[in-house]
Amino acid sequence: MNIHSKSLKEIVTHKYFRFDGKYWHTQDAYNYSKYVFLKDLFQIVNGSVQTENYTTGKTNIPYIRIGDIDYKYGISLENTIYLDNNSEIAEERILKENDIILATIGATAGKVGIASCAVGGTHSNNTVVLRPLDVSVNTRYYEKIFQTDWFINYLFGLVAQKAQPNLQPYEIENIKIPVVSQSDMDKTLAKVAPIETEIKLRKEKLVSVKESIDSVFQREFGLDIEEYWNIDTKTKVSVAQGILSENNRNLRCSYRWNKATEFQNHTSKHVDFASLLGRHIISTQNGWSPTCDEDESGYQVLGIDAISTNGILSFDNPKFSSAYKKDFSKYCVHDGDFFVSRGNTVDLVALAAVAHIADEETPDTVYPDLMIKVEFDGEIDKQYMAYIFNSFIGRYYFKYSTKGKNQTMVKVSLQELSDFIVPLPDIHTQHRIVEEIQAEIKKQDDIKAEIAGLRNQIDDIIIRTISA
Repeated sequence: MNIHSKSLKEIVTHKYFRFDGKYWHTQDAYNYSKYVFLKDLFQIVNGSVQTENYTTGKTNIPYIRIGDIDYKYGISLENTIYLDNNSEIAEERILKENDIILATIGATAGKVGIASCAVGGTHSNNTVVLRPLDVSVNTRYYEKIFQTDWFINYLFGLVAQKAQPNLQPYEIENIKIPVVSQSDMDKTLAKVAPIETEIKLRKEKLVSVKESIDSVFQREFGLDIEEYWNIDTKTKVSVAQGILSENNRNLRCSYRWNKATEFQNHTSKHVDFASLLGRHIISTQNGWSPTCDEDESGYQVLGIDAISTNGILSFDNPKFSSAYKKDFSKYCVHDGDFFVSRGNTVDLVALAAVAHIADEETPDTVYPDLMIKVEFDGEIDKQYMAYIFNSFIGRYYFKYSTKGKNQTMVKVSLQELSDFIVPLPDIHTQHRIVEEIQAEIKKQDDIKAEIAGLRNQIDDIIIRTISA
C-alpha cells in the first residue's frame, strides 16, 4: 500500500478539493526547480458540440474530435467529420495555424496535436485548444513535449476519477512545464527533424486497415471501388415501379433505401456467388448495458469502441460492473463470437468484429446494448464476414440502409442484416481471403512498429533536454 501524506491546508486550497492520493503523488513527482504553468504560455479555448451541423461531404470546416487525434502523431483528417459551410462557429473556436488541440475526456485524455492541417475548422466539446499567448511560444517544441510518455503519464495523474474521467480546466492551466532556453529548444528540434523525416517516409507507405481490406476484395472479386463511389455521389436515383419490391420486404421507397439497393444490385451483377446474408443467420441477440462503477473487481463491460475496422473485438478499454440479471450468461462474450455495432453514425454503424479470447483468465465480459451478436451457419467464416461488413461492400450498403431520425445516430436491425447481399464463395476460399487480408494488415503493422521505434527516439531526445 502506498501512503502519501499531505497537509489539510494544502488540500483545501485546491479549487476542486482533490484528496485522491494519485493526484498528490503526481504533483510531487512532477516538480522542478524551474518551471512555468501552462496558463503562462497558452490561452485555453473550450470546444463545442456541432452534431447538428454534420454533413456527409468534405467542406472547409473539419470538425476535430478525439478520434482524429493520436497520442504520438498528432492530428489526422483521414476519418474526420466535416461541418456545413454555413455553420456559425464562434470566432475564438476557429482553429489557427499554431493552435494545439488537447483531448480532455475519458481514456483519451492527453491526445494532442498541432492544428495546422485543420486551419479554419473547429474542435469538439471533448477537447480544448491551447492557443499561444504570443509568437514567441514555440508550439512545435511544446507539441513534442506533450507527446512524450513522460507527459502523458503526468496528465493521467491529474485526471479526475469520476464516472467519466476528465481533465478539468483548472488542472490544465496549472500543468507545470520545465523551463528550457530558446536555444536549447532549437537544438532539440534540429535533432528531432531528421527522425521526423524518417517517420514521414514510412508513413507515406502506410494505408489504412480499410484500404488493406478493400484492396483484397477488389482483387479477388474484380470489383471497382470507384464505381461504388460514383453511385455514392449520385444525387438522384431512378427506380422503375415494377422492381420496387425486389429485396424490399417492407416496401421502403425512400431515396436512401433505393441508393442501398443500387449498391446491392452492383455487387450481384459482378459476383456470381452473391447471397442474401439472411439465409445464413441462425440467431441474433442484442447486448445489455448494466450500470457501471469504478470497482474493477466485477466483470468487464465493453463500449461501442470495442468494434473497429480491423474486425477484431478489442478488450482494451472496458468499464466494470457488478450488476447481474437472471439471463446474465447470454450477454457474455465468448471466443469466436461475431458482433455488429447496432447504433452509431452512418459511417460507423454495422461495423463488425470477432472475439478472439486466447487467455483463459480473461474475466467475464459483457457486450453492450448497442451491439448485436450474430450466429451464422457453417457456410460462413466469421472473420471473413467481419471483413466484408467493414469493406466498401458493407460500408456503402449500411450507410444508406440503416434508419434513424437524424444521421448522427442511426441503427441497424435484423431486417437490414438479412437483406445484405454478400459475396459468398466456398468456405475454403473465405479462409484464404482472410489469410490474405491479415497478411496485408501485418505489413502495415510492421511499418507502424518501425515508426514507433523512431518516435521513441524523439521522446528520448526531449527527455534529455528537459532533464539537463
